Amino acid sequence: MSERTRRSASIAITMAVMAMAACASSGRPGTYTRLVITGGEIREAGYGTAYEALTHHRELMIFEDRIGFRGGRDSAFGSSAQRYHVPMLVVDGDFNLNDAVTTLRRIRADDIVMIRLYRQSMVPPRYRRPGAEGGVIEVSTRPGSDR
Repeated sequence: MSERTRRSASIAITMAVMAMAACASSGRPGTYTRLVITGGEIREAGYGTAYEALTHHRELMIFEDRIGFRGGRDSAFGSSAQRYHVPMLVVDGDFNLNDAVTTLRRIRADDIVMIRLYRQSMVPPRYRRPGAEGGVIEVSTRPGSDR
């Protein structure tokens, strides 16, 4: 194997490792960067509710009663320096038309199967409707759970 081939292989391996690290959660338990979080991961990190878990997601900003994806143009947080996209909350296929933060506080970690985050361009057709322009937070819970 030539030196050039070895160098190219080394670069390719380094890039693959960097890509995997970027897609995975950080080394700190309970700090999320991925767009899908399982209920097991939430419970393992020691969070009691969906709200607590999402406050540690790097893509989201939760402040008092507002939630948003970082990097949007919505001024819901009153900050001109950093803007946010305000997402729609969907729990078990039902569109949450009330306060998303209050609903997330009611969903116990034991009931969560998965939380999936859809940024604006990733929103699937079934969720495209007024209010979903800022993205969607989809929460799937176990059948029969209280929310």
